[in-house]
Amino acid sequence: MHTDFPDDRVRPGLPASMPAPVQAAEVADLISYIQHTLGFPPRNSLAAISMSGRNLGAVLRCDWVPGTVRTWADHSANARQFAGHLARDQLADGCVAVLFRDDDWQVEVDAACAGWRGADRERARAGEPGNGSGHALDPTSKSDRLLAAALERELSAAGLPLMEFWLVARGRLWHVDCPAPGSCSDHGTPASWAETSVVNTSLIVEGSVVEEEPRGSGLPSAAEAISVELACALENIRKVGHEVSDEDEAEALEELVSWIGAWERILAGEGLPENPTERAVLMAGLLLVEWRDCLLAAASFTLERALSGAAWIGTLPVEASSVFDAEPREVNGVLYSSVILAASRRAPDWERVAHLKNACTGLLPEAAGPVASALRCLAAWVEWARGRGSAAGRILLECRHEDPDYPLGQLLGEIVDRGMLSGWAARRETAWSATARRTD
Repeated sequence: MHTDFPDDRVRPGLPASMPAPVQAAEVADLISYIQHTLGFPPRNSLAAISMSGRNLGAVLRCDWVPGTVRTWADHSANARQFAGHLARDQLADGCVAVLFRDDDWQVEVDAACAGWRGADRERARAGEPGNGSGHALDPTSKSDRLLAAALERELSAAGLPLMEFWLVARGRLWHVDCPAPGSCSDHGTPASWAETSVVNTSLIVEGSVVEEEPRGSGLPSAAEAISVELACALENIRKVGHEVSDEDEAEALEELVSWIGAWERILAGEGLPENPTERAVLMAGLLLVEWRDCLLAAASFTLERALSGAAWIGTLPVEASSVFDAEPREVNGVLYSSVILAASRRAPDWERVAHLKNACTGLLPEAAGPVASALRCLAAWVEWARGRGSAAGRILLECRHEDPDYPLGQLLGEIVDRGMLSGWAARRETAWSATARRTD
């Protein structure tokens, strides 16, 4: 639920997390914009860009495994869900879509169907003309045209008419509905053309980088066993979690204040401490759910807002918020409760969120057991909040394999499996932008 309180209203003007409007002049700009917004060149993906006039808006991407969707009913159902997500950009008045198909898959299928000889197959892999026609082999299929028709219908119903639908395959750009080779502009032109586009150049100047997407989780392996430092830190945390006296409560408060203060320095950009004992304490505290959730809120906004919200809803003691001059307030309680689903109307601080992800990555080689699961899940949450559901899914797959009963892994796994889109990613005012990725 989105609730506007006086301090939680979206301020007029351009939010800090939102770059200046980007305009597209040609299809190469569209391909570059998608790659920079995602941070990687998509493979076997359907991507769409919401448009406001000529201004490029939100990018939505979903996995699209070739050959798995064949019937009109299946295409329509997928297109309806896709259109529903994209329509959450309230400023958009149209969209363009691009289907990215893995070259190796397409070439092998075409070779098998057409009975090509080895030399023809190699020419196709290189995106060269084949069969003596003088034109590159057009890889668009009946399934692509069914998808285009389904998207056109569902997007129009959602108020976002589909203006263009392109296919990127065999290293080239293709109109999905081109009636004949040579009759459509840019049909069959090299996709590498996008590297020279104005949008690509401008985003590189701003600090954006496009890298290959990791095949796996992209995270380092966890330790095989718990270290002495981590074992000691975990024992201390178990005592904190089972306080039974006023003295224990005071000690727990002191531990919390120290722990959240140490994490705040990391979120502010200081990096991980060098001392193994200090790093172990950072990890051990993640096993206390209330502490972990406060860290998520602190990474998303500020430590003061996080402690204020936690104190308001009663998950952490008021005394902890008082140490940091954070008075419990209802508005921050609502903000705190929105974090796990990334549903607030206030944009998160993507730089602090990036520091959280980097810290989880750096700590994972020293973690084991539930601590490793906690770090993986925090990293997965960051990717999901950014709108990278597939990246989050790969991390969660690894987490569920190692620790299938970890509660946060089960919750996030259900969110990702259902195809739920992060609330922040669905609104251009709050979405993780290409320029916001410079801190990664």
